[in-house]
Amino acid sequence: MKSKIAAFLQDEQGMANVLVTLFLMPVLLFLSLAIVPFFVYTMKADHLNTIANHALKEMEAVGYLSQTVESNMNARLASLGMGDVTVNGMAYPSYTGSTRSKVLRDAADPTVKLVLKYPAPNLSRMLNAIGGGGNASAQEGFYNLVLYGKSEAYE
Repeated sequence: MKSKIAAFLQDEQGMANVLVTLFLMPVLLFLSLAIVPFFVYTMKADHLNTIANHALKEMEAVGYLSQTVESNMNARLASLGMGDVTVNGMAYPSYTGSTRSKVLRDAADPTVKLVLKYPAPNLSRMLNAIGGGGNASAQEGFYNLVLYGKSEAYE
């Protein structure tokens, strides 16, 4: 009797493998495609950080965030597809808080500050695919980079 039950269960093992595969493959496909938006998010952050570091070096040379440095940064951002954006009536990229007046090298505090704020992709929208609470109306986050450098500017 045991051998008949074992033979029956052994015959059904192939169907169990098919069912597991049918349930498992969509999950694996979703997980493999879900990494793409996260990868885009991290790559944008990396590009912003690189551009901000280049701009900080230019700021250190002139002693403040000049129009030339700002336009160079905007051009670099636009070349990467991250040009001017308006979110809730605010224009981005925003440099509010950056050093706007010239700081000389031999000043008591020769620190220059660069602040770059840019909208980040809303990753919470991915949660809709698995029944989560993310939606298009959710407030998006922002990349907010604050970098400090030492002015090298003379008179």
